[in-house]
Amino acid sequence: MRGYIALTPNELATFLAKGESNFPRAFITTQEFFENNAEVDEEEREFELSCLAAQESRSTQGVNAQVGLALAVDLKSAQTGTEEGSQVLLLQPISWVQVEALLVAESLEPELTWYATQEISEVLPQWVK
Repeated sequence: MRGYIALTPNELATFLAKGESNFPRAFITTQEFFENNAEVDEEEREFELSCLAAQESRSTQGVNAQVGLALAVDLKSAQTGTEEGSQVLLLQPISWVQVEALLVAESLEPELTWYATQEISEVLPQWVK
């Protein structure tokens, strides 16, 4: 299942360096989220979830946040726990090989820039403080 993890640039740098990391939760198409968004297609739901993760990333970083980061990952069922709203608790570490892409909100508009996994190490230094 596809999940979107909100993280800071420093958390992303650590994850990239270590190859594995623990995250508390991920945004996914939970039953509740699906029911509240049944009128839109899967692609639109995925976009909304990635925007929610990017917003949480900005919120975590505070008022001086340059970007909001949403990491798209393929989650295994054994890694997921209880669903809460539009999120699922993560029970096990996420491996870097599960990362599909990085989605970046560079403004407060609902627009995201997509980066492939091999591009992340190239763009990350501009955001790490």
